[in-house]
Amino acid sequence: MRDRYGRPFTDLRVSLTQRCNLRCVFCHMEGQLVSDAELTPTEIETVVRAAVRAGVDRVKLTGGEPTLRTDIVEIVGRIARLGPEVSMTTNGLRLAALAEPLHAAGLTRVNVSLPSLDAATYRELTGVDGLERAVAGVRAAVRAGIGPVKLNVVALAGTTSDPDAFERLIAFAREVGAWIQVIEFENVRGRVDPEVYRSLHSELGRLTQDAVRSAFPTGFNRLHHRPRYSVSDGGPPVTLEVVQPVENPSFCMACDRLRVTSDGQLKGCLMTNAGLVDLRPILHEADPEDALDRAFALAVDRRRPFFVGAETPVPEPPRFDEGDPLPMVGSPLVTEGG
Repeated sequence: MRDRYGRPFTDLRVSLTQRCNLRCVFCHMEGQLVSDAELTPTEIETVVRAAVRAGVDRVKLTGGEPTLRTDIVEIVGRIARLGPEVSMTTNGLRLAALAEPLHAAGLTRVNVSLPSLDAATYRELTGVDGLERAVAGVRAAVRAGIGPVKLNVVALAGTTSDPDAFERLIAFAREVGAWIQVIEFENVRGRVDPEVYRSLHSELGRLTQDAVRSAFPTGFNRLHHRPRYSVSDGGPPVTLEVVQPVENPSFCMACDRLRVTSDGQLKGCLMTNAGLVDLRPILHEADPEDALDRAFALAVDRRRPFFVGAETPVPEPPRFDEGDPLPMVGSPLVTEGG
């Protein structure tokens, strides 16, 4: 299944909750509208089964903090049995106790947010004195056999942009056998404080240059065509991946992802809530399969690159018109947002 720009749909990101046990200054909460509603494990399984029928082979669980769901192991197991690769993004604070049961249930990869290895800086950025628990979670995930374990490091002025601090992260990743993923701070409207963004946004180019000065390129992640490097300064190599989404049409054109919000809506892009496709009415039907297939087709058709460039293709005419049986804007399935 492809959208009007020729981009395939093979990756589903499922937000399980908006609850979190941290208060990170850089958090964008997946760009979701505020809601305390959460899908049940059965509803999540039903949605993912439809995504698999549409061609999805990778599912990432996120939040909020997904490990705050007491049924997180059950959710992973239900999804893994459907066939796609299952991964998760977490702050790691509860991962030490959960890594082994999650891996046994079918979790294959995990991304752990680790903005700093300095306890005071970590507390300043996250609002919680949780560095030791996060580090313990990383170690537990590696021991459990989850791999690769990726350390998510948001590039921030004055903190992660410090070369010495980043060298500590490289050394820790080398010690435990983890990867590092450097992520540009995104200004998601309605979720990120504009003043915080202006004060902390760091030019990713400089950090990347510093990080890869002793590295060589090894390829790309198929998602967003993210460049991947091997960093070696005398010790065992560390894999480093660069996520640079801001003002980057190439990044958007290599996006193959749809999102499911924690309250059950299909979302085509992190940066906007325009054209959400509401799955909740469908999930209450006795036989939702056909309607879910149509909802996914509609959501894929409505996807568009948030950042466009001169090379962005002109899309084909809309495939859905007034005579089409698929739900249209204004129906209960489609929500316009800001």
